[in-house]
Amino acid sequence: MAVVEGSVQDELVIVRRAKGYRFRRAFWLAILILMTAGGGYLYGYFDSYTQMKVLKEENGYLKDGLRTSEKTIEDLSQRVAVLEKGGEVDRQAADGFRETVKSLKDQVSVLEQEVAFYKGIMAPGSADKGLRISRIDLDAISANQYSYAVMMTQVVDNTNYVQGEVAVNVIGLRSGEQEVIALRDLDENISELGIPFRFRYFQELKGVLNLPDGFIPQQLQVVMQSRGQNSQRVEETRNWNSEGEA
Repeated sequence: MAVVEGSVQDELVIVRRAKGYRFRRAFWLAILILMTAGGGYLYGYFDSYTQMKVLKEENGYLKDGLRTSEKTIEDLSQRVAVLEKGGEVDRQAADGFRETVKSLKDQVSVLEQEVAFYKGIMAPGSADKGLRISRIDLDAISANQYSYAVMMTQVVDNTNYVQGEVAVNVIGLRSGEQEVIALRDLDENISELGIPFRFRYFQELKGVLNLPDGFIPQQLQVVMQSRGQNSQRVEETRNWNSEGEA
């Protein structure tokens, strides 16, 4: 082929490769991928096993405490009945025993709730799976101040972390007009409208609400939005009663 003087010529380079080069490269790449996937699976399996073991131990501890408290209640109840019938103690002592029994019954109620909570996480029913707002607690501290706690849970068959944002709003009236106030405007420790969360089994959001003067709370609204492939939105709205409970 004729070459024009002054033109740029491409240089052709021929690289000779050994027979089977592409096959060996694909083979070792597949081995590397399998080793990486296997290592990730083993790490996740043993990490999840450790977490489940801790939860099972905690569940067992609570059940033991529940059985002990129930046995103590039974013994004290029988003793109160015997002493009252026999007239061996005065009325004041009997009232003291009743208060002890009442206190233990309250403890049993708390333990039963905790056992049910852990059981719901470790052995969920088919209808209970997914992201949930398990509990919303409000307690009055003063006229315009309340402590709050929101328990968020993930009830699933696997043990993957879930992450996203949760928004909390207080709905009420001020000067006869409905008003929605975000948590960041009521809790000095919260600075974001959407509060980030990340947990495997459960996470609690808690703090103190300081309501403005003249504001009458009516409802507490909690909205959770997870991120990822199986994103989920969960919303709960609770009425606010006169005792400051939702």
